[in-house]
Amino acid sequence: MINRDEYKNIDNTLSKPIELNNLNTTLDDDDESTTTKPLLNNSNDNDDEQSPYEEVAANISNKDDPTVLCLTFRSVFIGILLTCLMSITSQFFAYRTSPLDMNIGIVILLGYMMGEFMSKILPEQIFNIPINPGSFSMKEHALITIMATSGIETNHAIQTITVERVYFNYYVDHVNAILFIIVMNLLALSIAGILKRYLVWPASMIWPKTLMTCCLIRTLDIETKIETNKTRWKMTRSKFFWLIVLFQFIWYWFPAYIFPLLSMFSFICMIAPHNIIFSQITGANGLSLGAIGFDWNVCVAFLDSPILVPFWAHVNIFVGFIVVIWIVTPIIYYSNTWDSKKMPIISNRAFDINGDYYDSMKVLNKNLLLNETAYQIYGGIRMTAAYAVSYCFVLAALSAYIVHTVLYHGKFIVEQFRMTLSDKKNDIHAKLMSYYPEVSEWCSPLLPGYIMIIAIVINIIMMIPTGVIVAVTNMTLILGVPIDILSSFILPGNPIGFLTLRAYTFSCQNLIINFLITFKFAHYMKIPPRITFSMLLVCPLLAGIVHYITAIHLLTHISNICTQKNLIWKCLSVEILYTSSIMWGAVGGAKTFGVGSMYALLLFGLPVGVVLPIISWVLWKKFPNIKWLALINFPIILAATINIPPAPAVEFTTWFLMGFIFNFILYRHAHEWWEKYAYVFSAAMSCGV
Repeated sequence: MINRDEYKNIDNTLSKPIELNNLNTTLDDDDESTTTKPLLNNSNDNDDEQSPYEEVAANISNKDDPTVLCLTFRSVFIGILLTCLMSITSQFFAYRTSPLDMNIGIVILLGYMMGEFMSKILPEQIFNIPINPGSFSMKEHALITIMATSGIETNHAIQTITVERVYFNYYVDHVNAILFIIVMNLLALSIAGILKRYLVWPASMIWPKTLMTCCLIRTLDIETKIETNKTRWKMTRSKFFWLIVLFQFIWYWFPAYIFPLLSMFSFICMIAPHNIIFSQITGANGLSLGAIGFDWNVCVAFLDSPILVPFWAHVNIFVGFIVVIWIVTPIIYYSNTWDSKKMPIISNRAFDINGDYYDSMKVLNKNLLLNETAYQIYGGIRMTAAYAVSYCFVLAALSAYIVHTVLYHGKFIVEQFRMTLSDKKNDIHAKLMSYYPEVSEWCSPLLPGYIMIIAIVINIIMMIPTGVIVAVTNMTLILGVPIDILSSFILPGNPIGFLTLRAYTFSCQNLIINFLITFKFAHYMKIPPRITFSMLLVCPLLAGIVHYITAIHLLTHISNICTQKNLIWKCLSVEILYTSSIMWGAVGGAKTFGVGSMYALLLFGLPVGVVLPIISWVLWKKFPNIKWLALINFPIILAATINIPPAPAVEFTTWFLMGFIFNFILYRHAHEWWEKYAYVFSAAMSCGV
């Protein structure tokens, strides 16, 4: 069996099937059927064929029963209801200074309870229309999850509309705003559908986040009804899950309300709390050297669960964090390069030459276009040391993404172009899914035929390398800076045009990732592709409209929302987008990073990003016996700090510590426990918040 630290040492085509009896799984797959018909395993080998990846084998069934219903009255009713509920809640908290992470565990729990309740109280038929086919099935539960997750994450088009209203006093009418949201969703779904054969079908594209979701659904739908004891760890996943939920519910009161210092605690900083330099280096709001957090919500706010990320990826990310935040940033700041000392060491805002917040309205005319005369008087943009260094490394990551993908995955991508779901090289899950009619790939590009060609080309080029990284590491490292640069040259001095094009590129890529995650989840849960596609066509549009209505209500009725005057509703993600619109849209990349500008040297990150993956690839090929060389991933190292700011540096130290405990110590020294409980623990901690 292939372990998570050695995935790069295999060919991307599958090796021989592994034996199920070598797995210490806790779920009895023979008990999954709700009918008397035999389960489907069309592998043409034996019933023990499984995925060669142990995380998948431990959490995903290698059998399917195509007779189990998923598209029922109750699944559609519950799915739509939860979609609306999650959309309202997520948009409400998205504007708050301390946003609440709406995780998928809440959807799964609510969907399970509502499904079981409806299966017990609904009549079998109403007016000869079947509304209760019997016991609540796991596929119904999975379909509800697919539908409701559309509302968990705020629609990125809403952020664009918010920036335009709050900072530029530019009001888009409701019809055009809703059409904007619809077009973004159709564009993202279209591109995700095209990329399925490269990023969903292959067994090596694990998508760890989906494994936690599948694990929790199987825990609730199977282990609550079946007691299994296949390992020396006798407690069922279901019981373990509820115990951790209870523990987290009780504990969360301490860092959240009783003793908030626990959220971001720095013992070293407390030694000299009034020393500014000491606070900048060790403080939780500075570089966080020696700081740690005891709040799960802080730990996963920007990096997702550390348990879902393989340890080799943890090491790559932490190395990148150390280089950027603990080495390069202090050198830049304390040497006063680019007048860094006039500003905070870390901030997501743009500043003027005096170190004050940059006022974009001073350089724009009445049509919200750049006024060159006013710009020359007011001056250019200044960035904090951490922000500037992060830009340089992200530019390097751009070229590293492309070169790394060609070197390490080029042959695999070409092979996938000719592959079908029933291909013998595919794993058992792809073979099982070949039973169901697939959605034609021609359905995808036909949806947004009127969308700007530039956005489509950018998204397709960037999504394969980005998707590969997310699929194998669970790290969503989408590079916005290269897109910002391109947008600023296409639409110079036009912040509104910049925001619109950025929405169709960078923001759309976030939606594409979400759609790909959902496609992989449906792949694992054996949901018919046409049903999945239909729900992803309808529910995100519904969620987007509900998001918009909620956002407009908040923007209209809360005074000073998304400004520094309102400490409760500061809208941090909107603030970052506003900074980008000033830097790239209003002023433009040529003035900020062009030849002769203050930050021109940062562009040298591009050639550096080309060279580094070539060096690691050559070393790996020359010394194949040195296993760790295969695990060096420069795109991850260079893009590790893409979320700083607004992510606090303390999140990275806490996140790495949790990853070290679970995916190094427990994985190696208590593997049976890790295999049975690790993903359940991750889901329970998020649900308990």
